[in-house]
Amino acid sequence: MAKEPQEKTGTESGQSNSLHLDFEVSIFDLFKHYFQVKLRVQTDQTELNFCLPSWTPGSYMIRDYGTHLHKFNVRNSKTGEIIPFEMIDLHRWKLKNLPAEFEISYIIYAFEDFTVRTNYLETEFGFINPPALFLYPEGKLNQPSTVQFQVSDFFPYVYSSLTRNAENSHVFYANDFDELFDSPFHLSKQNSVFFAAVETKHELLVEGDVTFDFKTKLASDLKRITETQIEWMMESPNPYYLFVLNLSLPAYGGLEHRASSINYFNPELISDEEEYKRLLELLSHEYFHLWNIKRIRPIALGPFDYQKPNLTRELWIAEGFTSFYDVYFLYHSGFLTKEEYFSKLQSDIFSLEDNDADSWMSLEESSFTAWTKYYKRNGNSHNITVSYYTKGGVLALCMNLFLLKESKEKKTIRHVFHKLNEVFVKTKGRGFTKQEFFDTVKEVTAVDLKTEFNDYLENPKPIPVDHYLDIIGIRRIQTDPTGDTGFKAKEKNGNLYIQKLLHKSEIPSFDLMLDDEILAINGKRATANSLQKLEKNLRPGEKFHLILSRSGKIKESMITASEFYKTKKFVIAEDCTDDRKELRDFFLRNIV
Repeated sequence: MAKEPQEKTGTESGQSNSLHLDFEVSIFDLFKHYFQVKLRVQTDQTELNFCLPSWTPGSYMIRDYGTHLHKFNVRNSKTGEIIPFEMIDLHRWKLKNLPAEFEISYIIYAFEDFTVRTNYLETEFGFINPPALFLYPEGKLNQPSTVQFQVSDFFPYVYSSLTRNAENSHVFYANDFDELFDSPFHLSKQNSVFFAAVETKHELLVEGDVTFDFKTKLASDLKRITETQIEWMMESPNPYYLFVLNLSLPAYGGLEHRASSINYFNPELISDEEEYKRLLELLSHEYFHLWNIKRIRPIALGPFDYQKPNLTRELWIAEGFTSFYDVYFLYHSGFLTKEEYFSKLQSDIFSLEDNDADSWMSLEESSFTAWTKYYKRNGNSHNITVSYYTKGGVLALCMNLFLLKESKEKKTIRHVFHKLNEVFVKTKGRGFTKQEFFDTVKEVTAVDLKTEFNDYLENPKPIPVDHYLDIIGIRRIQTDPTGDTGFKAKEKNGNLYIQKLLHKSEIPSFDLMLDDEILAINGKRATANSLQKLEKNLRPGEKFHLILSRSGKIKESMITASEFYKTKKFVIAEDCTDDRKELRDFFLRNIV
């Protein structure tokens, strides 16, 4: 948790000791969705630049938050005189001839997108993603600040992981801008619930029309998950942690922060048992980021430059490992059966095999280009873009299985994370390089993971998952080969349109384009039912004929069906060797 900033002596990074920053946030117009921000500044400097970040850590895309900033104004605090300024680029304002005390004011539009990385304001709640709202003085990210909210007429509660003023719960303290930008605010009319996990106090705020029984059940389930993760790491870095779960609108997503997480989920799905487990998986994922990325991290991910991409090739660790452990922790917390756990693993594995992206993009390229490829998707992205979440999670599984086999003392990624935490977080106070990660693995486990897996990181090629699952006696079963059309269609107003094309290297290209209208299949009028019938009865290598409408022109296309298996799954082999059974039992009994 943050602490109230203390008086500082000396100069840090060349910044003036006399620079004091106090934000005030109010609602400019609730129904038009505008926040107002006033920044009161005391300084002995006559010239300063103020900037608005262009992106949010954890969401790797330039978002140009300045798009929603309006009515920028600067005044002398004592005389009210307007102070001229110059906007020197799309997110930076230069202020000259400054008095000792002045005030910057502006309004922020907060209704563009309902996401965990954008501001949102409506009649039931308000959400503030700090990088999208708060200016910072250029070159002075180490400055402390206060944030006071004037919103009690609309929302009696303001939730944040920042330290509050003891006398005014709507005043918060941030030790520096990295802490402020990593501490979102949720304005609400809802009360929260609390639970303790080991020595950490957890607060859960659920936004939406749900019962108190649901909140207490979720808090109880989160207690089990957080205790499992704290046990895995053997410590908690925080005395306090805030979960915000917004169930107001159909949405899905989460974003991690150093002492909180913001999570969105579809309220229509929470009564479904399987969807509820998916919600727990999301919350488990964001909570594990408390260690993996917020503290134990690739070296490029902090300190941040909030104006340009912070590139790294190691998101397969930051997000991939988290994607493996989120479900693994659910299994070890008792929310998934052994069969359900393996079903989730195979779902990720098979999703990588649905297309040919593995031959187009390596895991490291997937990470490095996330800003322009993963976060800026198009109709062809699924064919050429590998997910560092999914493939990184499969890689983490394979690495752990290999370590179980090769490490004489059964040292796994868990023990590696303990060492990374001790060396790079607590001792060196920085992130690690790729080589330092693999050096740490070898030091802890005496196993050379880099030699075994580096090829799958640097080159576009599939991981031989079956080979590693065989270590614990898990085998693939594939039966009932059938034909695949190579495309997905959607029905609109009774007509069929090509929605998705699936490119595979072993299948020749065919003349289909996105948004082609399918008029006929094998000489008969195309309907959703006739397409479904074709898909059901198609055999590998069989040809079928389509008549299409493309940009007002009639086209014909003959397509050859590729092969896939109706039945495809991984099963536990009971006839495997005893050493495989022992490793499987270890993997399922212990948290590796």
